[in-house]
Amino acid sequence: MKHIQSFENFLNEAYRQVPYNAKISGEYEIFIDGKMVVTKVAGFEREGDDTDSLYLMDDDPLKAEHGSFIVKNSDMMKLSKGTEVKAVCSKHNKQAKIKRIGDI
Repeated sequence: MKHIQSFENFLNEAYRQVPYNAKISGEYEIFIDGKMVVTKVAGFEREGDDTDSLYLMDDDPLKAEHGSFIVKNSDMMKLSKGTEVKAVCSKHNKQAKIKRIGDI
């Protein structure tokens, strides 16, 4: 007999609202193209069904080069606690690793 996915299991995979008190904006270490860069993340917004987009300050040269950084929604709380997570650049789909290191 095949396993039938229940509605409750489906809900666990859906987008979860990031709590209002989660610290997402701040100073970040971004490891991309073999180098580490420290920059500031201004905030985030929902990108897709299971992702969020971290956007950089408007005058940041990293924003012009890579755009924003797309992170899995399930990793947002890890990110707020300072754990390194995987991200993808919005401009050219390059892989990156990002870590929150402090407040702005």
